[in-house]
Amino acid sequence: MKMIYTQPKTKIKYSYTLKTEPTEAMYWETYKLLKSHIKLTTKETAETKKEIIQEIYDDILSREPNTRAKRTTDDKVQKERKAAKPTHAKTRKTKRKTW
Repeated sequence: MKMIYTQPKTKIKYSYTLKTEPTEAMYWETYKLLKSHIKLTTKETAETKKEIIQEIYDDILSREPNTRAKRTTDDKVQKERKAAKPTHAKTRKTKRKTW
Protein backbone atom coordinates (compact mmCIF):
# COMPACT_ATOMS: atom_id res chain seq x y z
CA MET A 1 0.00 0.00 0.00
CA LYS A 2 1.38 3.40 -0.98
CA MET A 3 1.40 6.00 1.80
CA ILE A 4 2.38 9.65 1.98
CA TYR A 5 4.30 11.41 4.74
CA THR A 6 4.41 15.22 4.94
CA GLN A 7 7.43 16.57 6.76
CA PRO A 8 6.16 19.05 9.37
CA LYS A 9 9.02 21.56 9.04
CA THR A 10 9.34 21.87 5.26
CA LYS A 11 5.92 20.57 4.14
CA ILE A 12 7.63 18.30 1.58
CA LYS A 13 5.69 15.14 0.75
CA TYR A 14 7.40 11.75 0.63
CA SER A 15 5.77 8.53 -0.53
CA TYR A 16 6.63 5.24 1.12
CA THR A 17 5.41 1.67 1.54
CA LEU A 18 5.54 -0.81 4.39
CA LYS A 19 7.06 -4.18 3.51
CA THR A 20 6.18 -6.57 6.33
CA GLU A 21 6.23 -10.34 6.40
CA PRO A 22 3.39 -11.39 6.28
CA THR A 23 1.90 -8.44 4.42
CA GLU A 24 -1.19 -8.20 6.65
CA ALA A 25 1.08 -7.69 9.69
CA MET A 26 1.06 -3.93 9.09
CA TYR A 27 -2.50 -3.89 10.47
CA TRP A 28 -1.73 -5.87 13.66
CA GLU A 29 -1.40 -4.05 16.97
CA THR A 30 1.13 -6.50 18.36
CA TYR A 31 3.49 -6.54 15.37
CA LYS A 32 6.85 -4.91 16.05
CA LEU A 33 7.54 -2.52 13.21
CA LEU A 34 11.19 -2.01 12.28
CA LYS A 35 12.81 0.81 10.34
CA SER A 36 13.86 -1.72 7.71
CA HIS A 37 10.18 -2.33 6.91
CA ILE A 38 9.76 1.26 5.67
CA LYS A 39 10.72 1.70 2.00
CA LEU A 40 10.82 5.19 0.47
CA THR A 41 9.56 5.30 -3.10
CA THR A 42 10.72 8.86 -3.76
CA LYS A 43 14.33 9.32 -4.88
CA GLU A 44 16.53 10.88 -2.22
CA THR A 45 20.17 10.80 -1.15
CA ALA A 46 21.23 8.13 1.33
CA GLU A 47 21.61 10.59 4.23
CA THR A 48 18.25 12.27 3.59
CA LYS A 49 16.63 8.86 3.18
CA LYS A 50 17.87 7.77 6.63
CA GLU A 51 16.50 10.93 8.27
CA ILE A 52 13.10 10.65 6.58
CA ILE A 53 12.75 6.96 7.46
CA GLN A 54 13.57 7.78 11.10
CA GLU A 55 10.94 10.56 11.10
CA ILE A 56 8.32 8.26 9.58
CA TYR A 57 9.16 5.51 12.07
CA ASP A 58 8.88 7.90 15.04
CA ASP A 59 5.62 9.32 13.68
CA ILE A 60 4.06 5.86 13.29
CA LEU A 61 5.10 4.81 16.80
CA SER A 62 3.80 8.02 18.35
CA ARG A 63 0.36 7.56 16.75
CA GLU A 64 -0.11 3.82 17.28
CA PRO A 65 -1.16 2.41 20.64
CA ASN A 66 1.60 0.58 22.45
CA THR A 67 0.01 -2.65 23.60
CA ARG A 68 3.30 -4.06 24.81
CA ALA A 69 3.86 -1.39 27.44
CA LYS A 70 2.85 -2.15 30.98
CA ARG A 71 -0.58 -0.88 31.66
CA THR A 72 -1.14 0.94 34.91
CA THR A 73 -4.43 0.43 36.61
CA ASP A 74 -6.39 2.46 39.13
CA ASP A 75 -8.29 -0.59 40.34
CA LYS A 76 -7.76 -0.78 44.14
CA VAL A 77 -8.82 -4.41 44.39
CA GLN A 78 -6.29 -5.49 41.79
CA LYS A 79 -3.50 -3.61 43.56
CA GLU A 80 -4.35 -5.09 46.99
CA ARG A 81 -4.88 -8.65 45.80
CA LYS A 82 -2.07 -11.05 46.58
CA ALA A 83 -1.19 -13.85 44.24
CA ALA A 84 -1.95 -17.35 45.45
CA LYS A 85 1.04 -19.37 46.59
CA PRO A 86 1.73 -22.18 44.18
CA THR A 87 1.63 -25.68 45.62
CA HIS A 88 3.83 -28.18 43.90
CA ALA A 89 3.39 -31.93 44.07
CA LYS A 90 6.74 -32.47 45.82
CA THR A 91 6.07 -30.01 48.63
CA ARG A 92 2.53 -31.21 49.30
CA LYS A 93 2.22 -33.28 52.48
CA THR A 94 0.12 -36.37 52.53
CA LYS A 95 -2.06 -37.50 55.42
CA ARG A 96 -0.74 -40.60 57.11
CA LYS A 97 -2.87 -43.10 58.87
CA THR A 98 -1.98 -43.78 62.45
CA TRP A 99 -2.35 -47.41 63.61
